[in-house]
Amino acid sequence: MKPTSVKRIGLVKRRKDMTYEQFTQHWLTVHAELCKKLPNMRRYSVNLVSPEQIESFGYEGFSELWFDSADALKASLESPEGKTLLADLPNFVDSIHPLVVNEYAML
Repeated sequence: MKPTSVKRIGLVKRRKDMTYEQFTQHWLTVHAELCKKLPNMRRYSVNLVSPEQIESFGYEGFSELWFDSADALKASLESPEGKTLLADLPNFVDSIHPLVVNEYAML
């Protein structure tokens, strides 16, 4: 079976000096708009964890960026748009743990 796509999942912890509302506002507006400009990205989603689940999960949310291949993902993040996107992370993120995974769509 061949993977459907390559996906970069970013597990995100907000900056400690920001409220949950400030964090989500920046992510869903400023950062999301930058991310949508990445070349060759097929799909992008932001997944916010409800505040009552953050302590047990350890993250405020995670992003999903879909690409056709690992090479397309790498090229996208190395592009000028990718560099701008990554430079924005310290504006709202304390830490991010990226995972690159192969997605196998089952349904």
